[in-house]
Amino acid sequence: MRKIKAFCFLAAITIIVSYTGGALAAEVTKVNVSKGHVYIDAGKETGFIMGADVCFYSVEGATIACGTVRQTSAARATVKVKSREAKLIKRGMTATFPSAAAD
Repeated sequence: MRKIKAFCFLAAITIIVSYTGGALAAEVTKVNVSKGHVYIDAGKETGFIMGADVCFYSVEGATIACGTVRQTSAARATVKVKSREAKLIKRGMTATFPSAAAD
């Protein structure tokens, strides 16, 4: 039951974001390459909830890596990516939902 509620909440957030056309974006504040953890400056208040897919983009707009939110608070979130991909992510890069970047 708990997983169903989480899935419905995530689906509702995705629909709202795609309907409003607003791209919720965050900035990378820290990267732990050995663990594959990327820390961003946005959390639950901006829609980065646990289990949400997040992609990281370079300044030019190219996709660097994608991962899932593993830990979140009101103002921060931790995203898990592969260690090899974490090497390519630098502080200041943009993090957003994959569907929001396509708009």
